[in-house]
Parts: sequence; C-alpha cells; structure tokens
Amino acid sequence: MSFDAKKLQGQVKAVLSRISELDDATALKRLHANIHRHPDLEDIDREALDEAVMKRLRIVSPAIATRLGGPKDEQGREFLEALYERIAAEFDLSGNQLKNGVKTGGYMINGTRYVDVYISYKTATRKNLSLAWIQNDVGSKPCLHLLLRHVGAGGMGELQNKTFEDQDKATEAYTRELAHLLSET
Repeated sequence: MSFDAKKLQGQVKAVLSRISELDDATALKRLHANIHRHPDLEDIDREALDEAVMKRLRIVSPAIATRLGGPKDEQGREFLEALYERIAAEFDLSGNQLKNGVKTGGYMINGTRYVDVYISYKTATRKNLSLAWIQNDVGSKPCLHLLLRHVGAGGMGELQNKTFEDQDKATEAYTRELAHLLSET
C-alpha cells in the first residue's frame, strides 16, 4: 500500500467517525456528492461512507435522504413485491378479502417503526396471514414478521407469530402457511 493509499485510508476512517456527529443536512449532502466524485476511493470505502451518510441523513433530513437514496422502505418493498409476484403466479389469490400487493403498515404510518411494509391474505372465514418487513429504527437490522390470526369477535386471536432474519426461511414459512390456508377454503 502506497503512502497516498495509507493517507486516504486514514481520511476515510476519520470521516466515518465524524459522520454520526453531523447535524447539517447540507454538509451531509455535499459529503455524499464528494464521496461519489472522489476518483481514488476504493468501492468498499465508497460503500461504507455512502451507507454512513445515508443513515445519518435519514435522521437529520429524511426528505433529502429519500431524494438521494430512495425511499426508506425500498428494500422491504422490493423483497415483498418479488415474493408476492411468485406467490400470485403459484396460487389463486382471487379469494383474498384484502387488497393484494405490498401495503404500508400502521406502525410506519404512526411513526412507531422506521419501516413497516407487508403482504397479507385474509380468508372469508376471517383468518389473516401476513408477512411484514420490519425495521424498528434507522440503525436496526430489518427482520421479517409472520403473523397468522383469526380475527373478529368469533375468532381465536393469534395463531402463529414468528420473526425471521433469514429471508428464505420467511418466504418458505409464508408460502407453506398460505398453501395451508388456501386448502381450507
């Protein structure tokens, strides 16, 4: 590693440690632009800096963060939309008593959770199956939440409640539970 590369690594570490203290959205926006313009940054350093700046911008100025990096629920929506498309191709979802597709959860709407988007299926017998992409705050790791419940006055309440960090396991569990629900109708 050359002297310039070592110097650049030191600068990257220094900037990374200062980003969490910045409260000026304009300064963060400029830093974001400079990160993408810097010709000597390694891709891994550029990604680490960009992630740190976007994380801080989501706290300091969510509107600027959305303009620069897209909506905060983009990753969850993309995952759930892809899952919904696979499931819609495999199963007949015409009996769903709810709107099909990815929806914004109430916890995200009321600000309790940073990200809360979900897909769901509700039968005529009022059994509701949902898979939600949840992220409690900007710094937390997202997870998937599977909930099966029997809603309404005559319902039995919560039947299943599981949290997954592994997307494949969550997909498998949701698909299995949906197949079981559809076989009951």
